[in-house]
Amino acid sequence: MKKTVLVSMISILAITGCYSQKVVKFKDNESVLDFYRQYSSYTDPGKYAYLYKNLPDSLPELCKLIKSQFIHPYAELPKYREQIPKERWNEMMNYPSVISILEGLISYDSAGLVFDRKPQDRLILGCQQNAILLASILKYRGVPARVRAGHATYIAPGFHISHAICEVWNENENRWMLVDPSMEKIDLSRDQFDISNELWLKMQNGEIDPELYGIPRVYSGLVSIAGKVCTDLASILGTEYPINQYAPILDDIFQNNQLNTNQIDLLNKICELMKSTDAIGLSELQDIYNSTPEIQLTKSFESLSKNSGN
Repeated sequence: MKKTVLVSMISILAITGCYSQKVVKFKDNESVLDFYRQYSSYTDPGKYAYLYKNLPDSLPELCKLIKSQFIHPYAELPKYREQIPKERWNEMMNYPSVISILEGLISYDSAGLVFDRKPQDRLILGCQQNAILLASILKYRGVPARVRAGHATYIAPGFHISHAICEVWNENENRWMLVDPSMEKIDLSRDQFDISNELWLKMQNGEIDPELYGIPRVYSGLVSIAGKVCTDLASILGTEYPINQYAPILDDIFQNNQLNTNQIDLLNKICELMKSTDAIGLSELQDIYNSTPEIQLTKSFESLSKNSGN
């Protein structure tokens, strides 16, 4: 991405402190699944957990319900602008966690999570908030779930859109499956969503055109692909940071549109380890993340372009 585009897209805040992940002892695969049953600071519903008591059991109905709580600020808002005050047209920075989302929802309609929520009572939020809400509800039920950052192939023809979805543990089939609550897609095939580490390795092998990944006319290429690796890594290690958080390693891309050899080797190692998030792999990834400030999501975008994020 060219520097001029980035300057117009964002203004960058100073580093605000260390956001290293908590240390978890992964003993075996069951301990991994148990880890993904636990709330993070962003998926914990807190005092609003009561809203989850009588929700639908099926994933399709649950995704439909979640989508009924939100209006996407770019894909859906245009048809609702007459019903939504202009100051609410993009609320993505206002609701970083599930507890804040639930509080916002009941402030407009105390009935809670309902299918018939009126447009003016919905929150103007994107895919990441849809994903953390689904993960939260599933964790409440004891179902292992994790948010994944990557690129979707099914949103814009010919382009891979920056996107966040969930991976949900299918106990009957002993496997992880991809679920996109914001698009109401269940058990996506693996060629429909570019998992961050797989895409990075494809780029390193010259198998893709990086400029086809990101947000059309806003950003694409190395910054989107490398950024997703850091965001996705933090997420599978237990913290689903808001979309305005990023890792310091991206600063070199913002300035020069490139990374040095050591940075590339680091991301290569991380992406190879992410191929299998078993107890051994997660433990090693955790050690790397917590000892490498360059890849920790410690920096923030003050604001995002009205077209950025999905």
